[in-house]
Amino acid sequence: MVVASPWRRLVASLVDSLLLLPLSLLLMALSGVDPLGPTTLAQDLLFQWLPGWAYYVAFTALFGATPGKMALGMKVVRADGKPVDWLTAFMREVVGKTLSTLPLGLGYLWAFFHPRRQAWHDLIADTLVVRTGLSQAPNTHGPQ
Repeated sequence: MVVASPWRRLVASLVDSLLLLPLSLLLMALSGVDPLGPTTLAQDLLFQWLPGWAYYVAFTALFGATPGKMALGMKVVRADGKPVDWLTAFMREVVGKTLSTLPLGLGYLWAFFHPRRQAWHDLIADTLVVRTGLSQAPNTHGPQ
């Protein structure tokens, strides 16, 4: 297994955000909430957090990767290389990423310094993000 670089993971996250943004805006517009106006915490939860959590958990549990990760040739696996199940996906995508975000995103930055490139949510769920279709040792001297 070749572990994916944090940079590749960041780009995949941006792709996923671009896919989720229209969904959030559509849900807001359909419910009569001005998508460009101020929102309440409850509206953020309903139109952004819950759909995002559902997206990340479902894609990770069903396919091992979100569309962003798929597009960049990555997948999430358990540390033993086995596929991620629903509980692991929930622990990683909801519990772990929430904790990774809270202290100013420090949990995400952790992947840049961890020897196995694991962010806090990976450590919490015991997962790795790996490159698909590659079997050689990771290249530690250049981008992946």
